[in-house]
Amino acid sequence: MLMYVGISIAWRTDLYIIRDGPLTARRYRDGILRPIVVSYAAAIGDDFLLMDDNSRPHRVYLAEVSFFVEGIVRIEWPAFSPDMNPIEHVLEAVGRRVAGRQPPPQTLQELERALLEEWDRIPPHVINSIIDSMPQRCSTLLAVRGNHTPY
Repeated sequence: MLMYVGISIAWRTDLYIIRDGPLTARRYRDGILRPIVVSYAAAIGDDFLLMDDNSRPHRVYLAEVSFFVEGIVRIEWPAFSPDMNPIEHVLEAVGRRVAGRQPPPQTLQELERALLEEWDRIPPHVINSIIDSMPQRCSTLLAVRGNHTPY
């Protein structure tokens, strides 16, 4: 199961569950970029910068052209850097909440429902504090020369 969410200080998207197969560049453009990211960017305004996880659908030519056409500015970010991507830490918090449910989800439908409910319950201050911690995380990563950090 794949999910898509967007965060920023004091704002977040809904959690979208991507069903029925892998995320291709076309599915990313048509199902996420156009309907979610573009409207989210418009709501944020001129300061909007997109930080993604560098997955293949985000990097192929079709996506790059779509970013350009839609006026989406992406942050250049190293691939496979979960310590440095705040959304990974927010999703980890959601995962801990789902894992702590009693009884735990038993079916895919229950898991989807639990993810949606727990995403809605994450307080804005949790997201904000993770985003606010990024300068310290960057300093720590530099201090350990790119090795594992305690985050």
